[in-house]
Amino acid sequence: MILALRLLDLKCKHNFTDNAFSDILNLMGVKGDDKETSSLYKAKEKLNELVDIKLNQVDMCINSCCAFTGIYVDDLVCRFCSLERYIISNNTQKSQKSAMYIPLLDRFRIQYANLERSFKLRYRSQREECDDGYSDIFDGHLYKELVEEGFFTDVRDIALIGSTDGYQIFRQKTDDCWVVMFINANLFPDIRVKKENLLISAIIPGPNQPKDFNSFLRPIIDELKLLQGKFNKLYYIFN
Repeated sequence: MILALRLLDLKCKHNFTDNAFSDILNLMGVKGDDKETSSLYKAKEKLNELVDIKLNQVDMCINSCCAFTGIYVDDLVCRFCSLERYIISNNTQKSQKSAMYIPLLDRFRIQYANLERSFKLRYRSQREECDDGYSDIFDGHLYKELVEEGFFTDVRDIALIGSTDGYQIFRQKTDDCWVVMFINANLFPDIRVKKENLLISAIIPGPNQPKDFNSFLRPIIDELKLLQGKFNKLYYIFN
């Protein structure tokens, strides 16, 4: 299983196929019952046991007009294109399309449970302020205003930089996909933007650009409000 998990990590990094995964296991000499326990399915199942991050699915319009959140949460038909929210299959009502959300809270819990990682996440509280000019976002006016208003008093408080953009996932440029991502500014500047430290919070499938993008942000904003805790205000900036 350890070999299978290491191979799964390589599969994610290099994006090789499921068949290649099985072939590599064969080359490694994993056969018979061992192969069954080290299969791709079993490796993913084991990873889910080890890493407690639950994906959330939110209903959305099949044309990507909006997510059925907020004022749309009880709608059965999209207000923009009039298409049905659900499809009936085998007497079961199922959403025609969903956007995927990956909770931030689960990942913060995992990171702060690791002693070495928790120390790295204290960069914000331990850095020295730059006297001449700007060396980081924490030298900016917005951060200083938030500190004056009572934010960031705990060394464990987290500063997030939000970013969202669309990209075309196929070469024929027929479908758009939108990603909402956070950069954890509590990490040192030279590592915070490395791929392994970026926090993908939502993946919004196309084919079209959303007509109400804020409806897709609603679950993220709700979680940020939960994370901000005792304060009545929540500051967020998306680029």
